[in-house]
Amino acid sequence: MPLINPVPAFNFTVMFMNAQPEGEFDLLSTAGSLAGSIAKTILIGGFSEITGINAEMETEEYREGGRNDAPLKFSKWGKHPNLVLKRGVTPNTDLWDWHRQVLVGSRAPLRKNGIIVLSDRGGLDISNSLNLGLANLNKPPIAVWFFRNSLPEKLQGPTLNAKSGEIAIESLEVTHEGLWRIGPSSIPGSEAVLGSIGI
Repeated sequence: MPLINPVPAFNFTVMFMNAQPEGEFDLLSTAGSLAGSIAKTILIGGFSEITGINAEMETEEYREGGRNDAPLKFSKWGKHPNLVLKRGVTPNTDLWDWHRQVLVGSRAPLRKNGIIVLSDRGGLDISNSLNLGLANLNKPPIAVWFFRNSLPEKLQGPTLNAKSGEIAIESLEVTHEGLWRIGPSSIPGSEAVLGSIGI
């Protein structure tokens, strides 16, 4: 694999897809829904900032008798903080609709699996090669994160101030059951394209 320079942090796309009815996460079916079931996606891109792309692990220590240099360390379980996504306010109410469905809907709460794709802004236009029908995914993916079974834990509307000229921003905080990074080639149809450009 050739050496690839780090890319800017501002060229990214976010997608949410309906999770499986039983709440299980299947990477192949989730990735397949990108190419075959875009209608199930409620959110595509449009975010200006994401925080919380973290993976942590709790550990415990055991002080073994006769071993005075350091305690032994053992892993316990993983921890993933909430993701916080921010975007400018538009007529689109999808975030608020999702939150309301989970809060007071007559059906079971709608969980979402999600994908965050960081793209190479200066790379070749590959929208025709990937053929995903997503205008935002028109550059080679450099990093991809999946998270599963998310719920909209908190919605925060904009701070309104008649004396300010700032853009109105709303934020969504989602809790989820795991996040991990995978290779860009896991996006359906990207293998040939990435290989042709040496990634």
